[in-house]
Amino acid sequence: MANINWLSVLVAAIVYFFFGSLWYQVLLRKIWARESGIKMDNPPKGVAMMQMMLKSFLGNLLAVISLAMLLHYAHGGDCMRSAKIGAIAGLGIAGGSLWVNYNWHGKSVMLWCIDTGYTTIGLAIAAAVMAWMG
Repeated sequence: MANINWLSVLVAAIVYFFFGSLWYQVLLRKIWARESGIKMDNPPKGVAMMQMMLKSFLGNLLAVISLAMLLHYAHGGDCMRSAKIGAIAGLGIAGGSLWVNYNWHGKSVMLWCIDTGYTTIGLAIAAAVMAWMG
């Protein structure tokens, strides 16, 4: 882990986190809220919202640290190759795990597509950011 550029990991995690805001609050807000059963008319406020955001960021950070390790072991390379590795991790590892959980929790395929799309594209972007930063 000593060969990992920790600044690039932090920046990639921040980018991934803000991509989540775009994905869930701008692009797919209504569909995501409907499919996940979340009522958007009374969102958490104050400390509760800050705690949710912090937990979300920590999840993004964990994913990006793991991705950085995968990129290191796979000799990541340029932005495109790294983005492909990130997309594979998002779709194959995260998407596969989500599929199993959503199956047992009775979640819709549409929600799986939304959440897996986020992890697939988000980790591809995060990997490209880390490759770009070296």
